[in-house]
Amino acid sequence: MKIIDMHCDTISELWELGRSKKPQGLASNSLHMDIQKMKTAGYMLQNFAMYIDLKKDLDPFSYVCSLMDIFYEEMEKNKNDIRAVKTYEEIMENERSGKMSALLTIEEGGCCKGQIKNLEALYERGARMMTLTWNYPNELANPNIVQRETDTNGFPLFDSTNGLTKTGFAFAERMEELGMIIDVSHLSDAGFWEIAGCTKKPFVASHSNARTLCGHARNLTDEMIRTIAERGGVTGLNYYGCFLNGKNDSTSTAARIAEHARYIANIGGMECLGLGSDFDGIEGNLEIADCSQMYKLFDALESAGFSQDAIDKIAYQNVLRVYREIL
Repeated sequence: MKIIDMHCDTISELWELGRSKKPQGLASNSLHMDIQKMKTAGYMLQNFAMYIDLKKDLDPFSYVCSLMDIFYEEMEKNKNDIRAVKTYEEIMENERSGKMSALLTIEEGGCCKGQIKNLEALYERGARMMTLTWNYPNELANPNIVQRETDTNGFPLFDSTNGLTKTGFAFAERMEELGMIIDVSHLSDAGFWEIAGCTKKPFVASHSNARTLCGHARNLTDEMIRTIAERGGVTGLNYYGCFLNGKNDSTSTAARIAEHARYIANIGGMECLGLGSDFDGIEGNLEIADCSQMYKLFDALESAGFSQDAIDKIAYQNVLRVYREIL
């Protein structure tokens, strides 16, 4: 089975391991994601997110550049198996030559410190997708989680009032001009609708589920799912239990992921579904313990009534279509 996954935090985890004097590499490691596990599962492409925590990283632009250094070091070490890509054509060339592809993405637009020149520098170094926020307000926008506030069910309160800043609108425009995919995972509800209103190209929610099935603010409402679908974008299924089930339930099963897949497909159609595991950014009791066990999800999708053609769309075809259009 070919697989394209729109989100993992493996590079940041490798950086943390190196900082703690327990270095590991992408070829083989103790994390959810490594090259050997990817080859076992049949990966075609993995998005590697450069994750930034603005509360920890005092110079977020320098930090994201350091993460990118690690990414490219690992690509060079493992070039016989995997290669970084910037365009759709490079993805297909790797596929023809039996190589996996790696797409560099950014998780936290605040690393740009509100400066378009920093966005352009990240693009020049190969970044091709970016979330405008993570969990904190920044110069561009507000996140979907309102800090320290919860609804009646104990979920983080979603922000339907505070969206993009003036700078955020300028970033969205420049990202479309560059051919950099806008990722609305982590963006506030208000920001989602502003992105939908100010852009023309497809955009994605790289690692978000259905809010109707799990009321967490990180998930998408039915109307959001329809809007992404109508724009030609994709929603990447997230494997984290707290985004699948409910508050404080970190158990993740393939069957529950398939339930979210069925719900999203019923709302937005089969063309809007993809994968966004959040591997190496999630914890808990994971039935799909690492990326080598992706067969468990495909078996669950088949048990849930998805045809092989539909499973192929979820596994890689829908995301590849978006990449063909934008990259």
